Amino acid sequence: MAEAALRDPAGILSAPSPAPARDTVPVLPALRPVIPGGGLRPGSAVGLDGPGASSLGLALVAGVSRHGGADGTGGWCGVVGVPDFGVLAAAGMGAALERLLLVDEPGERWPDVVAALVEAVDLVLLRPPERPGAAAVRRLSALARRHGCVLTLTGGHARDWAGTRLRLRLADVEWRGLGDGHGRLGGRLADVVAEGRDAPGAGRRARLWLPGPDGTVAPYVPAPETARPPLEVVRHQGRVSEGAPVHTLIREESRDTRSGMPGDAAVRAVIQEGDRDPRGRVSEGAPVPTAVKDDEHVTCGAVAGAVGGLSGEGVG
Repeated sequence: MAEAALRDPAGILSAPSPAPARDTVPVLPALRPVIPGGGLRPGSAVGLDGPGASSLGLALVAGVSRHGGADGTGGWCGVVGVPDFGVLAAAGMGAALERLLLVDEPGERWPDVVAALVEAVDLVLLRPPERPGAAAVRRLSALARRHGCVLTLTGGHARDWAGTRLRLRLADVEWRGLGDGHGRLGGRLADVVAEGRDAPGAGRRARLWLPGPDGTVAPYVPAPETARPPLEVVRHQGRVSEGAPVHTLIREESRDTRSGMPGDAAVRAVIQEGDRDPRGRVSEGAPVPTAVKDDEHVTCGAVAGAVGGLSGEGVG
């Protein structure tokens, strides 16, 4: 070995050497609770599945480029075969763009491109242009393990990569900012789900803004529920004709289809001051219903007299 070094010192110095051992490859702080160990396993393969896989790829690249590297000040990432990679969106999530290597169209020799990057970067985001062959998978997986690089697979052939230990996907997606046919997207809430051998059992799940209104990835913290004001029983003695207040009934209208009379589900009506011919009218001494005030609506408990006064018929 010493003689070989003397004969070809340049070759020895230029030969790739394994990366120093690391416990995990960093991710964004918001993703740490959902990923086992709080980071990606060096040398492992991670699959991104389903709708939202592109955003997950952006978030992983942002985390490694911002928090990776031997000293934790930022690592290098390669993106291969993803011409629609959202550079601005990645920057909004915190990615350090100066540490990104983009190869939009690697062509037929994409395994060679990935092999060259794996030896130099912390994470490679790869969208295989075709179903990967077994030999290419074995070769690239071995190189990734040797150099501690995380291979992150996305796209239609991501599930064809054998040996994937962790899969990430989005569930229960909810966009915020849209009204009934109008508005502007302000952020997306989603459950990030981690499954696979590195997340055994039911896996892990965390609800995150991905992205949030400011473009970053952040935990979702529900707003505290405002306490509903307690119901207040308001009792008024007297008649409307003598100055007692008029109450409004606001309920769903339901009528018996056979008789046309109000059915069991209450009436939607307004009690107005004035004379009514049928029995039970307020001006003739019928009691004013007891009202339960709840915010804007006042619901009357004794509706019988009110119905009689409104419908023009007695309620017997």
